[in-house]
Amino acid sequence: MLQFEAGQLQKTLDQLHHNQFSGAAHIDVSIGHSEEVRSRVVFFQKGAITYVGKTLPTPPEFSTLIGEKLKLKVMKAAMQLANKKVEDAHSIQAYLAIYLRLGLFDWHALEKAMRSQVVLCLDQLWPHAGTLCLEETTDFDLAYGQDQHGFDWQQLCLSLAQRQQAWASLTPAIPSMDAIPHPQVPGDGQTVADEYAQQHLSVWIDGERSLLDIAEGLQRDPLELGHLYLHWQKMSWVTFSGDQPQYMGESPNTTALQRLPLILSVDDSLVVQTMLKRTLCDFYQVLTASNAVDALSLLNSQPVDLMLLDVTMPDIDGLEFCKTVRGISKFRDLPVVMLTAKDGLVNKVKGQMAGSTHYLTKPVRKDKLLNAIDKYLPSSKVSA
Repeated sequence: MLQFEAGQLQKTLDQLHHNQFSGAAHIDVSIGHSEEVRSRVVFFQKGAITYVGKTLPTPPEFSTLIGEKLKLKVMKAAMQLANKKVEDAHSIQAYLAIYLRLGLFDWHALEKAMRSQVVLCLDQLWPHAGTLCLEETTDFDLAYGQDQHGFDWQQLCLSLAQRQQAWASLTPAIPSMDAIPHPQVPGDGQTVADEYAQQHLSVWIDGERSLLDIAEGLQRDPLELGHLYLHWQKMSWVTFSGDQPQYMGESPNTTALQRLPLILSVDDSLVVQTMLKRTLCDFYQVLTASNAVDALSLLNSQPVDLMLLDVTMPDIDGLEFCKTVRGISKFRDLPVVMLTAKDGLVNKVKGQMAGSTHYLTKPVRKDKLLNAIDKYLPSSKVSA
């Protein structure tokens, strides 16, 4: 059994990711100063998370779950058919193969729905201290797509970091998702003017259920509900009680691992992207894009601190893309390190003219890459 401190779950799971662990990680966390324990199970396939929930579902239970998430009215009938047709009644993949042939959904829809559940469940554990117990022999064959992959670890960590920051922005008004809302009578004899709010307050807020309890009852994201409750608190319709955990970015004592800068790597080579992720993942968060269009979308939607940019790419090459990025005011000071197989002074000058901050020739050694990045993100490196 492994123990982890508050805010250290990411580091603990990161180790399982790097060790290519396959099996179930049973996690128990202590909620605030109460004696309440929250239990979740995280399933890994070769280091990639494929499922997080209160328990590992059987194939029929998983079928019911995706029927609810994807709002499939025909799922009950599809399950009955699958129960007759399936050769291995213990295999989720066998059931999914039948549902996919029936056209109930595609891999993209399933993966999107389950990724949302994974993020929501991990968010409920992320800031707390607890214990983790590994079970390598668990038979659970859920994975996604024809290549049977799991969820990208760096993307999950980025999503969770963003959620932790969002929770921190609600404090101290709403201490946490485990805080308990209480109805509050407006002053001057006023009543709750909003009809939806009035009904919701009378049905769901009883001074006993937490924000998370209510969100689960409504099948809603507790963070989304928290923003709604913040508005109602400003209207003096609701107030909160509960412990306030340390969220990412909230305190100078937050772990360095949780404050990792974000690097965007733009390269159309999967081999190169894999190498870069392995090189950088101990020191930085890494997002990847294989073309300029996707890269620009990520730049606009994510807080990128530095960009690694390949010169030779399809459609728009790296030099042209760098010029485009430099033409956008908010990216004029973004560090851009160009990586290319082409060597020589001419290409280096072209990169500088396009607006690159640094220029490296592939294949680049790990120490050279880290030293180059460290020039522009000097406070980010953490001991591996």
